[in-house]
Amino acid sequence: MRRIALLLMGALFAVVLGACSAQSEAGDTVDASDGNGEARGDDWPESVTFAVAGIEGQEELLLRFEAFEETMEDMLDTEVELFALSDRTVSSTALEYGQVDIVLSGPSEYILSKEAKPEIELAGGVHRADGHYHVVFIASEESGIESLDDAVGETIAMKDTGSTSGHIGPSGVLVDEGYDLDADFDIQLLGDSSLEALLNGEVDVMADGVKHWHTIQEEGLEDDFRLIYEGEPLPADPFILNDTLPEEFKEEFLNILMENEEEVLDAILSSEENDKYEDGGIIEVSDEDYDNMRETYEILGLEIEE
Repeated sequence: MRRIALLLMGALFAVVLGACSAQSEAGDTVDASDGNGEARGDDWPESVTFAVAGIEGQEELLLRFEAFEETMEDMLDTEVELFALSDRTVSSTALEYGQVDIVLSGPSEYILSKEAKPEIELAGGVHRADGHYHVVFIASEESGIESLDDAVGETIAMKDTGSTSGHIGPSGVLVDEGYDLDADFDIQLLGDSSLEALLNGEVDVMADGVKHWHTIQEEGLEDDFRLIYEGEPLPADPFILNDTLPEEFKEEFLNILMENEEEVLDAILSSEENDKYEDGGIIEVSDEDYDNMRETYEILGLEIEE
């Protein structure tokens, strides 16, 4: 059975009571208003920590989400502290140990986080534009492969363990179509080299997000490769809220996302590195939206190592 080992990150919050510039955990409070002049509850947090699954290191996080940080600070009347992660799966550990309050997560990372800490909650998600977030299977024209049936017995390049569009998504497609992942295919997890392996002829089939097909089209290579399967849209990237946050804050956070969709998205898209959300939207999400991915995790035998 394969396991995903999550790195335990340690982070201590400095608590300075009675100081205007104090940094505190979500449990510390401050008098505040909701933007309409109405007082918020006594347990409203002075500051909250925010992380993004899939972004490693403080420098990149600041580059891509500083505008979002500032926007949410203004709307929440609360300090938002960016919390850097060491890899894309460690957000579940940070949530479990109370080191982070809010995470913008990928669907796959959400499954890990929910398993590690069932008490976490969802507060909306960023939905990518139609046609921009689903699984595709691409074959070389020379291979003669025109369908998934033709790919039986062949090597399929995927991304890395736990990747939403590059591993869990395509594996789920094959299972849903009735194939045996071990018996019917030689699946190779090649990380970011999967597309290169296809282009170089090292493999005949690659499965990953549709962005790779767009890359092939942009390079003028669509005559050399064939799209043999397109999956259904993948779930939205959810905002995860730690259960340690006050209920009033959780409700207000969701309200802000839904009522200020354009402004929130503009803040995220202020960095070109977040262009995957171009023409997207913010929608309400539920745990059931991720059931298919959860089932695929179980079939693959992937679980959190405790």
